[in-house]
Amino acid sequence: MATSPKHSYIRFFTVVVALLLGLILVRLAFLTLQDQSQSKTYTNPQVASKVVRGTIYDRNHRILAIQTPYWGVYFHLNYIKDLQVVSELVAPYVQMSPQQVQDKAKQYTTYAQIKARIDEDQVPALLATLEKHKLTKEVTVEKRLGRTYPALFHASQTLGFINSEQEGIEGVELSQEHYLNPYPEVGQGEVTYGEDITLTLDLDIQYALDVQLQFIADEHNPDYAMALVLDATNGDILGMSSYPWYDVNSLSTSTAVQRKNHAANLLFEPGSVFKLFSLATVLEAGQANVTEPFLCDGSYTFSTGSSNVTINCTAPHGLIDPKTMIAKSCNGAIVHWAMQTDADLFYETLTKLGFNSSYDIGLPCRPRAQIAEPSTWSGRSQATISFGQEMLASALHLAAAATALTQEGELLQPHLILSRSDAVTAEKTYQRERTVLAKVFSGEVAKTVRAGMQQATEEGGTGVKAVVEGVDVGIKTGTAQLLNPETNTYEDGTVLASSLAMVPIDNPRYIIYFGAGNPKGNTIWGSNIAGPAIANVVKALLSQGKLVAKDTEIR
Repeated sequence: MATSPKHSYIRFFTVVVALLLGLILVRLAFLTLQDQSQSKTYTNPQVASKVVRGTIYDRNHRILAIQTPYWGVYFHLNYIKDLQVVSELVAPYVQMSPQQVQDKAKQYTTYAQIKARIDEDQVPALLATLEKHKLTKEVTVEKRLGRTYPALFHASQTLGFINSEQEGIEGVELSQEHYLNPYPEVGQGEVTYGEDITLTLDLDIQYALDVQLQFIADEHNPDYAMALVLDATNGDILGMSSYPWYDVNSLSTSTAVQRKNHAANLLFEPGSVFKLFSLATVLEAGQANVTEPFLCDGSYTFSTGSSNVTINCTAPHGLIDPKTMIAKSCNGAIVHWAMQTDADLFYETLTKLGFNSSYDIGLPCRPRAQIAEPSTWSGRSQATISFGQEMLASALHLAAAATALTQEGELLQPHLILSRSDAVTAEKTYQRERTVLAKVFSGEVAKTVRAGMQQATEEGGTGVKAVVEGVDVGIKTGTAQLLNPETNTYEDGTVLASSLAMVPIDNPRYIIYFGAGNPKGNTIWGSNIAGPAIANVVKALLSQGKLVAKDTEIR
């Protein structure tokens, strides 16, 4: 029987489909075998299993913060049958009584941290004891990575600290987290190293500041105190201190007040120290008649149009010129000259000095100094601003502004981070550079202000207690009333005793600031509290070889 065309077509179609399926199966088999062959040679990229946090140094390469291993003791409570026996065995190695160990364990349900850190020399003996009594399952001694701060409380608020996850929480540890603690690298080995950071701080100068703050605390019992030393030539922060302080290695015992960086973050009305900058502003404007001496009889009254305003001095100062205004701290003279200066120009120059700015020095917080715009001023605002009221600034703002009183008259950017470098190769990844923010004053104006600061250390001046033999010190003292932010009034007995100095005054190398809030000793004056502290820091700089006394023979 002949095959019909229809059946032939079906048979042909079936054969073609079978061939195509066969080719597809062969191709799939080939690809599968090829993938298997390639998989034998493919390896997953290696991700670093450990990140070593970078080390923080001072400018002389002394360690301020470093990652170190530590040992902790932990109880697995589900496995412990007799807590009292285990506590008695462990207690001698963790510097606790057996009862303290039990009490600590009872604070947890399954996994109890008995001691976060124990002395490393206790570890072998403790492990041997656990092995002997077959308690290695019930009690574990675990090695972890922590952070050690060899300088203890020195620069503690600047450095900050980390948490148990090795993450920066405050200070440089927080602001530089990205560099100190990077993500694990891929394909670069088992360990990723964070960058090392060198600060501009000089631990010797930091120590000198802290010694003086401790003395101020002991003698005058302030609520807080702060100090700064800046390199006047490049803006480097060589020392930055705040009291009360804390030991970073004993973080759990610290308070929020102790951790506050008053020197960088506290905004306050600076008082008479600010006369340095208002006088320089007046002289630079050239609108006030400063050639004719101002006669100070103890008060100065001026008209605001609708009323009269009287500004008092601490005493009658007699005839005052710009230099003696600084030396005697005459309120009336600076107000008289400020009121002769165009308000907008006065404001613009002070703003140019940084008194409406914040500074990024490498810390998490960047408080902004504040002076209101002239359009919002009352009839007495320009007068009160001229002697440091009705405006806010930090110690850092004041010290930085003083860089514009050097010979060049240039405002410099303050620096805290000196450099960053690769922890393995030591190659620099960042190096700070001297940065001029603005040309503010002429050299002649700056020289006049500095001459007044030097005159303050002479007989009759407010800064005689800052005198150091062999060094020309220039200083401006201040005792500012503190404004109560809740009542917006000044209260009796609430003052900031402060002083700002430059040494040597003819060619400044160092800018030094001290401030003490609400001192409660036998004096409240900045000249009596901050002045001697500045003198002692200058003496420390001499003994450290960072200053050379006049007429010293160099061999």
